[in-house]
Amino acid sequence: MEAIWNFVPKGLPVSVQVVGATILLSVVYSFFTKNRPWPAFPLISVRGLGPRKSWMNHGQEVLDEGFKKTNGRPFQVMTGTGPKIILPNKYADEIRNLPELNFPKAFTSDFFVNYPGFEAHRQGLTHDFLLRDTVRLKLTQSLGLVTKDLVDETIDTVDDVFGQSEGWTTRTIREDLLEVVARVSSRVFLGEGLCRNRRWLDIAKTFTVDSFTLAFLMRMAPAIIRPFAYLVLPHSARLRKSVRDAHTMIVPEVKKRKAAVDAARAAGEKPPKVADTLGWMYDIAKGEDLDFVAGQLSLTMAAIHTTTESACRALLDICKYPEIIQQLRDEIVEVVGREGWAKTTLYKLKLMDSFLRESQRVSPLASMSMNRYVEKSITLSDGLEIPKGARIAVVSDFANPEVYPEPDKFDVARFVKKRQEPGQENSWQFVTTSPSALSFGHGEHACPGRFFASNEIKIILCHMLLKYDWRFVPDQPEPAPRIFESSIAVRPDTQIQARRRKVEIDIDNL
Repeated sequence: MEAIWNFVPKGLPVSVQVVGATILLSVVYSFFTKNRPWPAFPLISVRGLGPRKSWMNHGQEVLDEGFKKTNGRPFQVMTGTGPKIILPNKYADEIRNLPELNFPKAFTSDFFVNYPGFEAHRQGLTHDFLLRDTVRLKLTQSLGLVTKDLVDETIDTVDDVFGQSEGWTTRTIREDLLEVVARVSSRVFLGEGLCRNRRWLDIAKTFTVDSFTLAFLMRMAPAIIRPFAYLVLPHSARLRKSVRDAHTMIVPEVKKRKAAVDAARAAGEKPPKVADTLGWMYDIAKGEDLDFVAGQLSLTMAAIHTTTESACRALLDICKYPEIIQQLRDEIVEVVGREGWAKTTLYKLKLMDSFLRESQRVSPLASMSMNRYVEKSITLSDGLEIPKGARIAVVSDFANPEVYPEPDKFDVARFVKKRQEPGQENSWQFVTTSPSALSFGHGEHACPGRFFASNEIKIILCHMLLKYDWRFVPDQPEPAPRIFESSIAVRPDTQIQARRRKVEIDIDNL
């Protein structure tokens, strides 16, 4: 690295020198390295395109062709950052907890963690315990305590974003829900003060979008010009500014918590209890000097991206299958009207839980999951050898007729019926993972925030369904998704319509 610095012009601001050195180092690295496919696995391409373009532009078709050509055996695809071995769904249980497989490292090259602005992604690689344990040991165990905060913020946010108009208004739904989710999530992540700070909300929304968009654009670029693409793309400058501004807002909050804890310990007292993830992170760190800003951005990024996407899909399915709206409303009126707002209330919304799982089944966020980096060569039970240094993923299986009868049908009560079978009450919940339901991953590295996300989405949908009618824009085609590699996302310009309605119960004052 010292040799690289010798080529960076002096006299420039330190931040510019750091960016320049990183870019130059990346150019040198990409020049001397090349990702080659693994010789034991067929490399799949379609439509006469090369493997890389095939995967980027026709990911699902590549997966279908791969399993067809190999008769259901593993194969590999060429991503923008190198080869990835695709495993059939039957391996999901076997590999889910193997110690040789590293989860954070699977994304190192996909999200360019050594570039400025990607500190949140790097945090997950270097100190993955911080986010994992904060969510698993603190947030999930405090869901009962934060329910009121989620409800209060949802009341203010939904009314503010969608308004009071009783006439049909056209909404850009991803933009609207991104605002709702950013505010509601931030209420729990940073507390009532910062959750309504306009600059923080802008960061929470744009950092997530800019981070994924910049990574997407850089993966599309050939490796040798990727550093230059980073330099000219406006997303990179916005990311770096977001990190700087987040430091300005969050570091003082960290210092306040540190001072309070230190003062209590000096007085021989227990540190004061906190009810936000920033305080929980400080507790989890146990005195280690970590980048809490990167940790907070990492948590915000993960929560907002996936929760917004899931909520958008659910609302689009409500428009597509209008016959289910009254069924969901009836359950909300009965359960929430009787129980009020509590963690246990959300558990009892079983039809809504089934609806959310069916929505993810019919419109999954991705065609594969369980991404891992192989730190040590492994041999699986059927003799399959996976080499050290490989990246792997498991294909999803949401349309298996042996698991899901009539898989092409959207059945809002599908999982209510499955949970009514003897011994299956907890096996088919929205948050339950299995080889046939990989939306949240599976095994040791299943998404730890899925319990929080489930409660948040349910609260938001309760308000949106009772307070508004929803439909597709008349005389317009049904919105099509945006597909890249194995990801299937709601397009940013997707529009639907909403109008205010009279609520059956006073949902704001229960």
